[in-house]
Amino acid sequence: MRAHMHRRRRPWRRAAVGLTALVAGGSLGTAVTAATGAAGPPAACHDNAQITDASGDGHHAATDVLAAWFSEAGGRLQAVVQVRAGTWVAEHDDPEIPGSGFAVLFTVAGQTRFVRATAPGPDHPGDPVAYDQGTYTRAGGFVSAGSTTGSTVTATSGTVTIDVPATIGVAAGVRLADPFVLTYDGITGGVPDWVDHAPGGTSPDDPSRGADYIVGSCAATTPTTGTGTTTPTGTAPGNATPQPTNAVQLTARARVVGGGTITVSGRVLPARGGVPVMLTRHAHRTARTKATTKADGTFSVKVPIQETTELRAVAEGIGSQTRTVTAFTTVKVKVVRRRDGSAVVTGTVRPKLPGRVLWLRGDAVTASARTTTSRGAFRLRLPHPRRGRYQAVVIPTGARAERATSNTGVIR
Repeated sequence: MRAHMHRRRRPWRRAAVGLTALVAGGSLGTAVTAATGAAGPPAACHDNAQITDASGDGHHAATDVLAAWFSEAGGRLQAVVQVRAGTWVAEHDDPEIPGSGFAVLFTVAGQTRFVRATAPGPDHPGDPVAYDQGTYTRAGGFVSAGSTTGSTVTATSGTVTIDVPATIGVAAGVRLADPFVLTYDGITGGVPDWVDHAPGGTSPDDPSRGADYIVGSCAATTPTTGTGTTTPTGTAPGNATPQPTNAVQLTARARVVGGGTITVSGRVLPARGGVPVMLTRHAHRTARTKATTKADGTFSVKVPIQETTELRAVAEGIGSQTRTVTAFTTVKVKVVRRRDGSAVVTGTVRPKLPGRVLWLRGDAVTASARTTTSRGAFRLRLPHPRRGRYQAVVIPTGARAERATSNTGVIR
């Protein structure tokens, strides 16, 4: 995640046009609003959001995404975004085009589409939230294709709910593939000031994706017999042909210290046994592990994690959310002083990744010596060391794991 540099705040020019005028001109979408302060957002299918994201990875609370999901609980398809602080007012006051954006993106028939809410800038907090929909490409950005409607809930962990128009081809049975959320705070030079990518980090290029959603798969109940009884959509009564998988959920621990083997589990919905699942592990290299669901729809596999790894499970063409397991490095050092006045430092590093080693004295910011790791070890010979307390900082190559600081080594 890149460090965010705040631009110097300058007095707002009152001559600038308001957000509503900018929206009408197509810069941020078409201003069609619904009442703010709705009773609450529609529930996620199976009470499980298609997208979850770490709190605090976005540098503004108002655009830091916690979760997002599709819902049909209100009788129509809607997309919901939950943020850390639902104020629905942007924080930057100096971009060329003020306002914060909350876009839910997904792929339909090979095209990336979006529905978006745009909140006003801090100098116009009374302006309404605007809602639009359209297509998105990394090269061309957001191309609005017209308005839609929505509503917000102003609160801590507040939500914005955006209606997904049926006119974009989201009929029952259509797969909304690879969903993700992009948020930004202001646009300058045609480039949004990105805040969050959910799931994942900040960059719009982040490859992490949420779980696929099948339109119509989560209606409350569906008649199944002539007796008037009902069963949840997706189940198969009696000897009926089992319904295909319409959702895949995946669970994995968030971090591994020093490398090791972890258990990755999940389930398919509707629950049934014998469903083949392919778990992809993407890191410096890509690996795949096969699993098969049990009768209750669950699956579990053990996989090695030696570097930060992205996990995604696919069953019958339906993908889970990307889960990132972050690898944390450990390093231990030993210092031996020789009779000739030199010192030798040896260290062990886990996981055994290539990387740089900086040998630092006390609170120094400049390294006294440098080397690299090889197969999880390193060695430094210091011909004329200064007395003091030292530590080694190990920085894995390519950010394949988090850096680490060793125990303290003393040179007397």
